[in-house]
Amino acid sequence: MDSITQGVLGAAIGEAFLGKKIGNKGAIIGAIVATIPDLDVVLYLFYDKFEMLSIHRGFSHSIAFSFLGAFIIAFILSKIKWFERITLKLLLLFTWLCLFTHILLDAFTAYGTQLFLPFSDKRLGFDSINVVDPIYTIPLIVGLFLSIWIYRTNDKRSKFKKYGLIISSLYLIFTLVNKEIVKTKVETRLADQNIEYNSLLTMPVGIANINWYGVA
Repeated sequence: MDSITQGVLGAAIGEAFLGKKIGNKGAIIGAIVATIPDLDVVLYLFYDKFEMLSIHRGFSHSIAFSFLGAFIIAFILSKIKWFERITLKLLLLFTWLCLFTHILLDAFTAYGTQLFLPFSDKRLGFDSINVVDPIYTIPLIVGLFLSIWIYRTNDKRSKFKKYGLIISSLYLIFTLVNKEIVKTKVETRLADQNIEYNSLLTMPVGIANINWYGVA
């Protein structure tokens, strides 16, 4: 997904885990941690675009990195004064979720991620959502805005962020269901035309999950 979406998702996680303890700083740190896997784009300085097709969303988007990165980042955060009242265990869970949800969300897009590096370089992609999808992002932004700004002094501030996460997550699940519906329709059309094929790729194009194309 795009960096804005990843940052907002990380901010929502930060608000959920740290908001009541350190206020809006939790959302800020969450946004920063959640965008760390995409720092692999700096490698564009050393590799051409063709080589980057196999490098981008590589180890920095693997499950192994989510654990390794969580340990390193949590340890660093534990040394910062802001987090002195937060246990290392909570910091580990917070940082791991920020990193893991990033790579998991990217796996829903067409480009996929190399989740199992260094054990396997196979890309996993569900091809169910666009890299930029406002239908997924907007509920997160609205819920986070209400929690950390409009109702920041309310004891129930976190509920708005939770609503945003729930709506976005339900939409993400819907994209998988919608993909199966589209796939079935494409397969039916190919069968009606007596077209034989070895594999079939379907993915959304444009805004939201409305327009799709298939390649057989």
